[in-house]
Amino acid sequence: MVITWIQIIALLPVLIIGMTTVIILLSIAYRRNLFLHALLTIFGLSTAMGSLGIVRHQGIQNIFQSICIDNFAILYIILVLASSLASAILAYNWLLSYPSNRDEFYLLLLISSIGGILLASTNNLGILFLGIELISLPLFGLIGYSFFKKFSLEASIKYIILSGISSSFILFGIALIYAVTGCLSFTSIISALHLIMSHQSILLLIIGLGMVMIGFGFKLSLVPFHLWTPDVYQGAPSSVSLYLTTSSKIAIISVLIRLFMVFPDQYNKIFYIFLSGTACCSTLFGNLMAIKQNNLKRVLAYSSIAHMGYTLIGVIAALQTNSMALEAISIYLISYLLANIGVFSVISIMSVFCADAYTDVLFTYRGLFWRQPILSILFTIMILSLAGIPMTLGFIGKFYLFVLGMNSQLWWLTIFIAMSSVISIIYYLRIIINLYLNPIRNCAGINSSSASSWIITPNGILVIIVSFFILFLGLYPQPIIYLIHVMHLGDAIGLF
Repeated sequence: MVITWIQIIALLPVLIIGMTTVIILLSIAYRRNLFLHALLTIFGLSTAMGSLGIVRHQGIQNIFQSICIDNFAILYIILVLASSLASAILAYNWLLSYPSNRDEFYLLLLISSIGGILLASTNNLGILFLGIELISLPLFGLIGYSFFKKFSLEASIKYIILSGISSSFILFGIALIYAVTGCLSFTSIISALHLIMSHQSILLLIIGLGMVMIGFGFKLSLVPFHLWTPDVYQGAPSSVSLYLTTSSKIAIISVLIRLFMVFPDQYNKIFYIFLSGTACCSTLFGNLMAIKQNNLKRVLAYSSIAHMGYTLIGVIAALQTNSMALEAISIYLISYLLANIGVFSVISIMSVFCADAYTDVLFTYRGLFWRQPILSILFTIMILSLAGIPMTLGFIGKFYLFVLGMNSQLWWLTIFIAMSSVISIIYYLRIIINLYLNPIRNCAGINSSSASSWIITPNGILVIIVSFFILFLGLYPQPIIYLIHVMHLGDAIGLF
């Protein structure tokens, strides 16, 4: 097999990030310079994102029946790179106070980003597993980067163990699928399914797919595979928690859509039962558990469990070949990404004003409005978006899922969306109300004289930009809807 120049161009994002990784690696060996390596990382990720414009003009490229670069892949690669870019920006201020080996953080982030790109464009079970490992292995180091802190080290160990178990499930599932079909390419697997007549082969295939689904459940922190989530979010640095809750999950969702939308109806019925039960449990359990938390990162962890449950409802509708499903999922994930970037940016800003141990505690944010009014208002906007309140992009995303559920006649799932959304308002309002109460404790560094100092920092600029898009697209969503239409998401199905 010979790779063509057009296919090389289609792989530009991977090649650019790979080259950036090598350059930073050689630069670290020569001389450590955190600012230079942060700048190189941001430049590399931005260039990779910009190169997608060139990639799109090459049309659909199916490279060796393993990597499919189409409009669907391009959209999800943009989301993965946007998350990586935000994490790189947020990490810089935190790394300035880190004692040693700071530059390697960006190496791990770039390698993990390559895994996310491969997952978003995979058309092969082998590439799928490679992407999962590339995105997961660097996270072992990123989560435990503050290894001298108990919570960070504990979080890393938990993630290593459970991630290893989930990868084992996925690998075993892939082995069973290969044993039945004799191929790894999604296209070839679909063709082979129509030739399978033996009940034993069908049973093995279902078991294999079930094991892959269980592995995905761990990666998406869906109930009952969620146990690692709150502890890992709490122990990891804010920039890593942001990457974990957005990039890695968005990449897995893209694989779910690609993999399960092309299976015959008899298999979709099995997926429907599994995904429906998991979606309902995740939305309800995640929101109920978030109410009890006093740590902001743990609240966001349980919130992410619920949000992934909401997203699964879109995937379930996609199983029924609902043309609106891909649009609804994409809008929801974009709103989820922007809101989380904003929230974790605020947490990073607060770490400058407060002792690191208190940054995540809700009590620290009590009365923040009276010391940092602009920051509090922007923080409120992002929390309202996560809650799905009108006039924010989060409302548009949740509204699309609600309408999608009704159009697909998923009545009881739609009821669960409504119930869970009402429950979620309780803990989101608790965070917001806390901001505007009278402060009863002064956190070191938070005072009115420093009220505008955060605005001129990269983190502050990121908060302002994200807040603007959340409000603007919440009031006038037509640009984002048009963008998704232009991306022709249907070609993800048409390939097969």
